[in-house]
Amino acid sequence: MLSFRARRKWIKGVFWVLTIALGVGLVGSSVFWTSLPDEPVAETEAHQQDSLDGQIARAVKREDIGTLLLIARQCADGGDIERAETVYRKVLDLAPDNMAARLSLVELYFTNNNYEKALAEVEAILKKTPDHQKALYYRGLIRGFGQKDYAGAVADLKRYVSLAKSGREVEEALQLIEEWSAKQ
Repeated sequence: MLSFRARRKWIKGVFWVLTIALGVGLVGSSVFWTSLPDEPVAETEAHQQDSLDGQIARAVKREDIGTLLLIARQCADGGDIERAETVYRKVLDLAPDNMAARLSLVELYFTNNNYEKALAEVEAILKKTPDHQKALYYRGLIRGFGQKDYAGAVADLKRYVSLAKSGREVEEALQLIEEWSAKQ
């Protein structure tokens, strides 16, 4: 067993070894970081597109629906509507009954005022699932805003409200029902 003085010398020695090791590491990392270019290397848009196309192709090959849905959502959020539509279509080619892809297409078309395509997708959802709440909600919006079919819109929104019961969209639907009922 070491005496108090011997332990103190040993602890001091360990402390100095650690201090020197940390100092050398910090100097080395500083040299490394200062040797890097000041500005990051920018990816070209073409390289980014190739990379995204490659990701899509790999996901299609693996039949990875989740990745394709994620890529499509990112494209839509980034304003690349055509690519988002293409990727959602690839999902439907792999899984024709995928409601998430079909509903995402409805939202994509509706927000871009393409009511005919949105309505076609909504009808495909409602054919399989007649009480699909979101599809009823969107069909009501499409009929009201896009087609000015206020009676059909009110009927769809009332059915939606009876199924959904509560929530922000239910409140919006109730306001639209009141507004569009007055226009009938």
